[in-house]
Amino acid sequence: MKTKNVTSKIKSAALMLYIALGISGATYAQNWTQINSGTTKKINTICFTSSTIGYLGGNDSLLMKTTDGGATWNNINYTGINFSIGGEHIINMQFLNNNVGFITVGPYSGSYGTTDGGLSWSLINLPGNHCYNQGLFFFDENNGFIGGSGCFQGELISYVLASPWLTGTWAPSVIQGPSFTPANMIVDIQFYNSNYGLAASKSGYIYKTSNGGLNWDSIATPAPLFELTSVLIVNDTLAYAGYKANGNGFGFYITTDGGQSWNFDGNSATFAYPDILGMHLSGSGKMYAGGYSNTMIDGIIFSNNNPLQIWNFDIVDQKINDIASYNDSIVFAVGDSGYMVVNYPQFLTSKINDQIAKQELTVFPNPANNILNVKSSWLNQNAVGTISIYSLIGNVVKTEKLSNTIDVSELSQGVYFVEIIAEEHHVKIKFLKN
Repeated sequence: MKTKNVTSKIKSAALMLYIALGISGATYAQNWTQINSGTTKKINTICFTSSTIGYLGGNDSLLMKTTDGGATWNNINYTGINFSIGGEHIINMQFLNNNVGFITVGPYSGSYGTTDGGLSWSLINLPGNHCYNQGLFFFDENNGFIGGSGCFQGELISYVLASPWLTGTWAPSVIQGPSFTPANMIVDIQFYNSNYGLAASKSGYIYKTSNGGLNWDSIATPAPLFELTSVLIVNDTLAYAGYKANGNGFGFYITTDGGQSWNFDGNSATFAYPDILGMHLSGSGKMYAGGYSNTMIDGIIFSNNNPLQIWNFDIVDQKINDIASYNDSIVFAVGDSGYMVVNYPQFLTSKINDQIAKQELTVFPNPANNILNVKSSWLNQNAVGTISIYSLIGNVVKTEKLSNTIDVSELSQGVYFVEIIAEEHHVKIKFLKN
């Protein structure tokens, strides 16, 4: 792991002067720590379903999963996805829970769903003219939206309502003023509630729905119309949109009237001239945006605790394609070449240490009759802590001062867990009582 020194990455003397004089509209925030993602491929999308389970997808059919809160990531040996030549990329992803999830592939290799945690995928049968896909949003397994564009037309959004995603009939939404250019596809869809939603198009137009996605009105962003990349709804009036301006942008777009009108957000203005590729709202309400700085030739991550206040930003080594979080505060950002950073590395470090400690810990005999022994290189006579026994449903049945043995003779037959808490280690191992 390495901790990023933000100020060392500023490559323009003029930009340093601007920042020193307070001319830049944003300020520096926190450091991000790079961690090993287990891949060198471009990561396009990341999401978490709990504090332990998460998924990421990317180029060249990349699909990975973590079961330890992001400390380690492993490739999923999946089936069911048919990649078209030149479209072997997982672009966008949303998991509803540990098992049910959806992805867009290609952008012309189709949209897929899984019910077994990503091991097998089934093609979603979208309307015939829905050729390109990228944006997606699902309320649940029976209500979802997939955005993209047609084979010979522009923006398209298909939906399934009150019907299973795999066997239900998907229908096209009514979109006002599509561009009729296939390249201008819908790239991101977000809903605030069952009626109000926003979608971002590469054409530079925002599409808004007030009737649950059946109809979408087109709304222009400030001229010139830069390619939109993402949208973030904060509440029923406040929302943001990210865009790519190739060095001509000054921050994000903002709406304070529920998407009816859009302006440049002066609170995100910075001489980093960023392209924003992904936006995220954490469970605690903190807002994040990631992308690429055109003046620093590096990645950039914005953050803000208070809507309508000045955004902070950090410079990181690679462009940021997506951001996700869990536990309200543990935030991951991913980018090119397997790049992954986290804002709270101490949490992951403790997870990794616990994994190593668990691998080094032995309990015997297992099954046990009377005395359960515990042995490890880090568990010595000077170690301070506790040793506890838990039932299978999580109830504590016995706790003692830490030692290398514990009497289990009074326990009923069955499966239990022995928990060791010793200084920097916290390990739990299953055992059987005869």
